Amino acid sequence: MPTRDHTAVEISPYQPHAHDKQTVKAVSPYKTGLDAGNAYWMARLAKEVYVSDSEHNSSPDEERILANLKEDDKGFVSVFGVSCNSAQAALIEHQNYLCIAFRGTDELADWLDNLNAFSTNDLFGAFHRGFWQSLEDVWPSLNERFRYLQQHKPRPLFITGHSLGGAMATIAAAKLVHEDKPFTSVYTFGQPRAVTRETARIFNAECKSRYFRFHNNNDIVTRAPARLMGYSHIGSYLYISSEQQVHQEAGLWFKFIDYVDGAVSALLEEGIDLVEDHDIDNYLAAVEKWDFVG
Repeated sequence: MPTRDHTAVEISPYQPHAHDKQTVKAVSPYKTGLDAGNAYWMARLAKEVYVSDSEHNSSPDEERILANLKEDDKGFVSVFGVSCNSAQAALIEHQNYLCIAFRGTDELADWLDNLNAFSTNDLFGAFHRGFWQSLEDVWPSLNERFRYLQQHKPRPLFITGHSLGGAMATIAAAKLVHEDKPFTSVYTFGQPRAVTRETARIFNAECKSRYFRFHNNNDIVTRAPARLMGYSHIGSYLYISSEQQVHQEAGLWFKFIDYVDGAVSALLEEGIDLVEDHDIDNYLAAVEKWDFVG
């Protein structure tokens, strides 16, 4: 496969997640609606999949990820990592459920601007070509592993991802919808737009109530690719304010005021929060706090 030449942008290095173990929420494997425990663990798994074998090997470090997870929940059984070209993901096995977690990339800025922003037609609509290819790079291995685990012990499936990983989660869910294969729910964090408007309408008619898209304050990645190119977001919208409150389907005026407030605060602190707000750690902190306004 030809390599992709992209300019890297800075991504925060992985830091172990610190918390009070007594506050760790549990997953509700069969709850398709919005759930604080499910949101926390999906953000946690989206973070863990960033753990790599080494500085020069981007493959998910299966042993370290599993060890990290078992510190908080002994029910985790295995981690199956996949890496191909610039795409990485892991199928994480728990005694009570399975989760496919897709990783973001430090090459995302270039993905959003290059020719891959044109769409490709497949399944029941049109999808961002670059995001589609990233999913295709890892999907065969993930799907094979998923079928193997389900044959031995059927369990509910969750899908999650941060950044580019969120866009890949969109397309993975679309594949399952198209094949009429069940999944419990999808949680994404800081994802870009991945489908065209008409495709979004079809997708939302099928599973908006079990797809939860989190957007943190001034996260710039959520605004690309541009609407002018015909792209649209999908799923139920959860907005995280500058005060780390979670708002469901927040209005445009509220988001604008909060955006200005967050931007002014960042300037006063001599920093710009467009990139900082994209960090998975900030998403994880907000869903762990779970100050849900509704």
